[in-house]
Amino acid sequence: MMKPYCFGPLTVAFLLILRLPVPAAEPPHLIIEAPAALSHLSTRVQDIDKARLQAIMNLVGVEHPGNPIRVLIMPEDSDWARQAPSWVLGYAISERDLIVLLPERVIGYPYDSFESLFEHELAHILIGRAAGGQSVPRWLDEGLAMVASHTWEFDDRARLIWAMLTTEQTSPETFDTLFSQDGSAPHRAYLLSHAFVRFLIRQYSNQWPRQSLAALSQEYSFPAAFALITSHSFEHASDQFWDQQTPWSRWIPVATSSSVLWVSIIVLALYAFKKQRQRAEAVKRQWQDEDD
Repeated sequence: MMKPYCFGPLTVAFLLILRLPVPAAEPPHLIIEAPAALSHLSTRVQDIDKARLQAIMNLVGVEHPGNPIRVLIMPEDSDWARQAPSWVLGYAISERDLIVLLPERVIGYPYDSFESLFEHELAHILIGRAAGGQSVPRWLDEGLAMVASHTWEFDDRARLIWAMLTTEQTSPETFDTLFSQDGSAPHRAYLLSHAFVRFLIRQYSNQWPRQSLAALSQEYSFPAAFALITSHSFEHASDQFWDQQTPWSRWIPVATSSSVLWVSIIVLALYAFKKQRQRAEAVKRQWQDEDD
């Protein structure tokens, strides 16, 4: 049974424990399986910097390697691929300590590379462990996996502007329904979940994810866990997120980004060059007229 909003002396002690720093742990042992044609990808998984995997463990609050994780790198004609929709590039089954990667499908958003795909799915396994096998809201699960595996960049800001223009203000729980829809809906769900989790981390510190998952592992409901960690209601945080997504605040990060700055400089330089050419042509014509 999930625990309601009941905070007492034990809760205070629990909070103190949650705020203790998490030491760097050895990542889980990986058992990687792939057919000969995809065996080179096994090496790419093995060669991922251990510090990156430890950073994911620290983000979600996993302090021990735990059981080995089986990683299957499967071709498109495999039964593992047929079990997943065509847009799914990989999936994790936490209770089985299993990751399935489908690299023959086109890598695209929300993944930057094959390595980020693996890190995303590994994050799902570790999130499940940090939560003690308790249910984790889909938007939180995917948002944290995005934070763990995907850097927020200029393209994400531009996508967020479009997502906000095409999505009415709604609760994060509603993001979950987008994951099972067709078309661009799953991409919007990933983007909104990523943006919302980033917002919560900025608001409540880098410790918020692992504190929240630890509270879930103690069988608190998510709203109760959120109130326990932040002293705010989840509804309040959701409203704050949407309030900050004004047209002004959406455009400022894009308009002031280095990418836009350099594009602006190039455009201005081309404009100046064009004007200079026009002036030179005018002077040349004037000289020709004077010679005539």
